[in-house]
Amino acid sequence: MQERHSKVNFKKLVSDLADMYQDDTFDVVLTELVANALDAQAGEIAVSWDNSRDTLVVLDNGNGMDAEAFEQYHDFAAELKTRGQGIGFAGVGAKISFNIAHRVVTETRHNGSARASDWRWHDDGTLRWNSINPDRLNSSGTRVEVHFNASDIPPGVDGAYLENVLKRHYLPLFVSDFVNAYAAMNLYPTRPSFSINGVPVSKSDLSDVGALTQEPVKFSVGVANAASAGWGAIGVSDRDCPIGDGAYGVLLCTHGKVIKPELFGLSTGLLGAKLFGIVEMPGLINYLTTNKSDLKGGPGRGKGMNQMLAPIAEELKRFLAQQGVTTAEPQRNRLSERLERELTKMVRKLPELQDFDGLLRKSRTLRKDDDSDVLTTETKSKSETLNHRDKTDGETDGSSNGGSSRAEDKDGKTRARRQRSRRNQGPRIAFEEHPGRGETAWLGSDIIIINSGHAAYQKQASHTQASLTYCMFAIGVALDKAELVAPDDGVSYVDKFITIWGEQS
Repeated sequence: MQERHSKVNFKKLVSDLADMYQDDTFDVVLTELVANALDAQAGEIAVSWDNSRDTLVVLDNGNGMDAEAFEQYHDFAAELKTRGQGIGFAGVGAKISFNIAHRVVTETRHNGSARASDWRWHDDGTLRWNSINPDRLNSSGTRVEVHFNASDIPPGVDGAYLENVLKRHYLPLFVSDFVNAYAAMNLYPTRPSFSINGVPVSKSDLSDVGALTQEPVKFSVGVANAASAGWGAIGVSDRDCPIGDGAYGVLLCTHGKVIKPELFGLSTGLLGAKLFGIVEMPGLINYLTTNKSDLKGGPGRGKGMNQMLAPIAEELKRFLAQQGVTTAEPQRNRLSERLERELTKMVRKLPELQDFDGLLRKSRTLRKDDDSDVLTTETKSKSETLNHRDKTDGETDGSSNGGSSRAEDKDGKTRARRQRSRRNQGPRIAFEEHPGRGETAWLGSDIIIINSGHAAYQKQASHTQASLTYCMFAIGVALDKAELVAPDDGVSYVDKFITIWGEQS
């Protein structure tokens, strides 16, 4: 029997891993082990809890781990899975467990080859694992047995507790319509099922899960089999926050994992917290944060993410209209145009702003006259466009009204008109009035919305410079929440954003 040492400082890394998550560590261990089982295309996932031994077991009949994956499972130096390949990470559930556990026993079988390990803390503060005889599995799959410290277990852990955690994080996998949709999308063709302490967990329809007062409105998003394709359903519950935890609105999900509830800046009116829906978007897996509780576009990625989210927002808006809820429409004004010009000047030092739709489009094109052939098309590179903006940022324009000119060929006969898109092609800014909403600003699919109904905005609205300053701070906060602006060491997102703004001439 060979004893193996993991390669890094365990105590710190175990703690750092746990700090990535907002939930209780016990819950994180369970949900991460289930994520690995789902990534392995398990058709059956059995969870059991032994209260007398403080032991959690997650057993699946998935593909198991080959030799390389088994090594990475134990290796803290191994990279997390590449974004977009799955909702789990290599052994992170087992690794995080060592914050509150002292031993993990793992057995896996892949293509007829079995491996097993006994992994535990030693007195010198190191984590060591030994290869042991694999004798639990007769077919492909993985079994992970976590031995927790009794003092670190959340109060009241039992079958009901485990079921609540699973449904909170993987609700679509317990809703019949969504399980069938996953099979149709070929995400989970085996239609995974769960059992807790040997008792199967039943699936329900969305009406029962959300206590809906009528049949939900079901819809598809995008083109079937496309990366942006998805499926959803929205309804009205007979109670506030129908699945608890203060959650209402549309639950954004990917590969069955609940990311977060979303309202896309829309008011639910008299429906209040009774609005409830679920949308599965497989493509959002490319934008998950590490802890899978939010989405992050980042440089060069935000536009793709927003394109996926925009149709969902439109479906929600359409549903609200059917329910008699009038949604506030974004309003533009002179301040919107000035804010856009300010942001455009900041693009050089905040390239993250390029993620917004419309940024750095062709600055001008030539198109043919009605009585001529096409002459040419003239475009500017990104750097040329930025240089051009720096010289002309005083020109105001909130839409495509840049005027036109004419061009001639060498014979002076063929003419074309030049069309300019809006001069400041940075993020779009608009205002919506939401007096009851505490947020100062937020991001729409390709626009920043400033809450003109906020009490603090109302105080500054009559003062030109004060309202501009207030709005720039609000925009900084919106970018902070969206994690689009990377902070410098020791400097917050908002500090960096406002500092760069202040440095602009």
